[in-house]
Amino acid sequence: MILLISWLMILWGFAEGAYLYVLLTDGSLAVYERLLAPALIAGAAAAFLLCLLYRRLRPKMEQAPCAGKLSLREGGAYFIIFAAAGIVTLSHFAGSYVVDLSDAVYEMAVNAASGGLLAGQHPFTGETAGTIPSRIRILGLYALYAAIMDRTGLSAYELMGQIVPVLVWLLHMGVMYSLGRTLLAGRERYLWLFLSLAAVIDLATSQIEGMIGYRLFYAGFSGETIRAAVLLPYCVLCCCQKRWLPALLCAAAEAMLVWTTYGIGYCILVIVIFFAVTVWQKRRAQT
Repeated sequence: MILLISWLMILWGFAEGAYLYVLLTDGSLAVYERLLAPALIAGAAAAFLLCLLYRRLRPKMEQAPCAGKLSLREGGAYFIIFAAAGIVTLSHFAGSYVVDLSDAVYEMAVNAASGGLLAGQHPFTGETAGTIPSRIRILGLYALYAAIMDRTGLSAYELMGQIVPVLVWLLHMGVMYSLGRTLLAGRERYLWLFLSLAAVIDLATSQIEGMIGYRLFYAGFSGETIRAAVLLPYCVLCCCQKRWLPALLCAAAEAMLVWTTYGIGYCILVIVIFFAVTVWQKRRAQT
């Protein structure tokens, strides 16, 4: 899962680079679409080389001893809980529900796909691009959605209201599974319970505005949801395993998805806290 998320973040970095180039030079969605495929190919090649180099240079982590195998009865119970929560969640995503339009990404993607211009008009007022704050214009997630809609013919609701939320939810559960394996090393019998609780929390908070479940259900396409559901737990996972380079990639991806104060978002704060604790523990061990 760490390698998969790292690949996706590097790909997104190259897609964002193509977007910024087009935004500063032309502002046309057609030009961005022509550059997107080469950018993704270059990103895939760079991700392969970087991940290969990182795996060779980084020493293998010592695996914690397993406290005991998961019994069939325990595993079956946890699996049923998780499967039930997953089925209900995916059924909700596949059905008809209201998309939260409070995030500007949705309207900006619709405007770009229909008008052919990147950041061509304000998402809510309809005024010209000059009224859109620069901190929002430089975030290219909406342009990626617009390019996909223009190339595939998918509607905004189909792409951002149904397909993307399911993919984000699956990545969210995958990251939570990896995080659970790390936090419960040696106690794997509780892993499915941990994962089931995460899925149940998503369901329980789906009607509370601002909570992670609500964002997953009704705004799964937004950068804020991707940050809360994927990037933050992934950053915690990398820091727990002392994988600082992927954690820094996570902080960079956050800065390209959600406006932050000079790039200092939640991920960089998580890294600083974990790094400070690691340094303190080493100094304490030496004394």
